[in-house]
Amino acid sequence: MFTITDERGIALVLALILLAVLSVLALAMVSLGRHETTFLVKERLSDAALYIADGGVEYGINELQKDPSTYRGPTTYSVGTGGQFTVTVSTQGQPANYYIITSTGYVPNVANFKERRMVRSVVNIVPGTPSYAIGAKEGLTVASNVTIKGDLRSDGQIVLGNNVFIEPSSAGASDGSIYTSTDIAKGVWITGNLYMQPGREIKSRGATNESKGGDTPETGIYQESKIKSGNPLICEGDTSADTNPIGSYSSVDLAALDAMEQVTYSEFTVITDPTFDLLSKVHKFEQGVRFDSNIEFLGKGTIWVTGGSGHDYGLELKSNAFGPGGGYADVNLIVSGGTWSEADIMINSNVKINGLVSGTTQVDANSNVDINGVIESGGTINIDANVTVQWGEFGFEVPIAGSPQTTIVRSWQEL
Repeated sequence: MFTITDERGIALVLALILLAVLSVLALAMVSLGRHETTFLVKERLSDAALYIADGGVEYGINELQKDPSTYRGPTTYSVGTGGQFTVTVSTQGQPANYYIITSTGYVPNVANFKERRMVRSVVNIVPGTPSYAIGAKEGLTVASNVTIKGDLRSDGQIVLGNNVFIEPSSAGASDGSIYTSTDIAKGVWITGNLYMQPGREIKSRGATNESKGGDTPETGIYQESKIKSGNPLICEGDTSADTNPIGSYSSVDLAALDAMEQVTYSEFTVITDPTFDLLSKVHKFEQGVRFDSNIEFLGKGTIWVTGGSGHDYGLELKSNAFGPGGGYADVNLIVSGGTWSEADIMINSNVKINGLVSGTTQVDANSNVDINGVIESGGTINIDANVTVQWGEFGFEVPIAGSPQTTIVRSWQEL
């Protein structure tokens, strides 16, 4: 038989047990709360580090758009007071104009980070390159045994010699067609065998066959019978956007070009040294320049002639001009001013260039010239025998008027 004292003892024991259980539960809840808080803080810091790392990729893209030839990092940059990122750029194992950007985000900083995330992206920085391989405002003459990989475009007459091959560019951005906005007879004058690829076009605003009774010298495209392959679409009397005038012949934003890092030459300059280091800069010749034979261009850069007179050419490359090891010279040739007795630009024999060739009134390319890029002129262009022009993105950054660089993200992954 229980007594009151026994009942009180049991109640005390039960109360102590309950208190212990509640204490354990309370401690568990406190511990769980602390763990949850720590987890949430860690998750937020980790997310912040990822966002910061992704911001580093955007930073790297922006720097590459400014100057893809020189920017590689590493760069450490603070994001307010809450974090930092480091960025590096590599081109190893990548095709031209592709860059591997690796960015690491740190919270709160690199030296004493609590969270760190790393991402890697492969991007294609594409300069705003014109769609044509050759563009001449006043007219274009192509001699025999010439290969052009890309479009031909002119506001004047296009004259094609014998054994001319018009093909798509390997990059696929210029498909190997011929366009002129002139409405004169023989706006496209095919004087010898012309070889094209299937599905391409020849368009002129000149008179059509039907109105002139067939393929005659009065039609816009003549002689169609000399087209030996490709069966291109022939459009005469064409008023579509395909035959719109070129407009401003020059693709170059001259003000932006003038703002780039420069080496300036105030007199007409003759370069006789066997090597010329481009230094990833704009070499500005205010009175013209001539490069003598057998010259090797080192690095990348731009040769820019802004004025001058009293010489045959504003910019002349004599024979045998190459890049290192006999490869392509990564150089742009630009003449934006001056008065010359023969032409703005003369590219003589045995020359290999990767870049833009841009003249104001006339550009001439002689035999055995290989150009990977674009040729354009505010006047005429004369392409001599045994010349190959392949449309391609410029080897050294050229600021393009009205056409900013674009960025194509190829892949993105967290490491």
